[in-house]
Amino acid sequence: MGFVKKTRYLLSPPYCKTTETFVSPIPSSPSQILGGSKLAGGWRHFNNLRVIQTKNNSYIEVKMSIQEFLNVAKNYNKTSLYKAEFQIENLVNKRVPFAKLDMSKPHIMGVINLTPDSFYKNSQKTNIDQIKKSYSKMINNGASIIDIGGESSRPGAEKISVQEEKNRVVKPIQQLKNCKTKSLISLDSQNLSTMKRCHKIGVDIFNDITAFKERKKIDFISKTTSPIIIMHMKNKPVNMQINPKYNFAPIDIYKFFLKKISELTDVGIKKSNIVIDPGIGFGKTLSDNLNILEYLPLFHGLGVPILIGVSRKSLIGELTIKDFQSRGKNKRSIKPSKRLSGSLAFAIHANMSGVQIIRTHDVFETNQALICQKAIDL
Repeated sequence: MGFVKKTRYLLSPPYCKTTETFVSPIPSSPSQILGGSKLAGGWRHFNNLRVIQTKNNSYIEVKMSIQEFLNVAKNYNKTSLYKAEFQIENLVNKRVPFAKLDMSKPHIMGVINLTPDSFYKNSQKTNIDQIKKSYSKMINNGASIIDIGGESSRPGAEKISVQEEKNRVVKPIQQLKNCKTKSLISLDSQNLSTMKRCHKIGVDIFNDITAFKERKKIDFISKTTSPIIIMHMKNKPVNMQINPKYNFAPIDIYKFFLKKISELTDVGIKKSNIVIDPGIGFGKTLSDNLNILEYLPLFHGLGVPILIGVSRKSLIGELTIKDFQSRGKNKRSIKPSKRLSGSLAFAIHANMSGVQIIRTHDVFETNQALICQKAIDL
């Protein structure tokens, strides 16, 4: 894992050939800064940047104002200035609507798992009446999107057959599409056949943990012009937590998305139809996850909306156990049912980082946290 050294000076001029340069805005509320720029045209503002440079797997970070960054780039050459200006534009430009949702304000994605082995038992729904009740409740409590999956992607999960996945999701989604209470439905699936079947019954968004790795899936999305969520995952659920390694997770994942977005747009997929998810817990250590969360604003530089899913995940349990142990208490396990408070803390952090979509099992509680945070974030 890379270590970022905080310094006063850059290694090299921005975007020179020998050094990679990345920019992470420092978000704030409008009242805390004067004349700041809106972050992604949303509810957070920024004046200052964390400029990160890497060379030979070493990383440094310099805090600079937007103008200071542009001036340093200008003093180097025109190419450097052009790239710096382009990066700032990506940070500032208002995001176009995604699946007709206004991305200048935060949205909540509720989770319904149609699986018998989801890591969080309370999210498991198999009875159609339970599914409809949970669906309506989440919408009433503030969810803009409901994410429905039929195959567990928890660490160590084995794949099921595509037919089994279809058996779990197709009929419930058909019935939900006929409900009086309506919301956007996202299909959480990595299988093209399931995507095609669910597209026919009106699924609005496709959420793929493999980031549409196969060309056939990319061709399908290109033809249907469907909104998509691409997630970063190292390896597969069955082995993703076996010694995952990065140079520095936020930068490695940023570069992965940069390449993936280019690949998708090159075949005709509109950038406005793409949301990225850094994949907290999917092939990451605790320190990797925390680094990603610390540098969440970095991903605004990709020019697309961000989704974050930390709800009830294991890093919350790991952090809690570490705290108990630091106080000499013997604590070995924190079950998902005891991780709500940590989920809300990370949801607030994501919101204050300008993240547009928060994926959660707990829609009411998450929405309430965002309401209260907004009331004092003047």
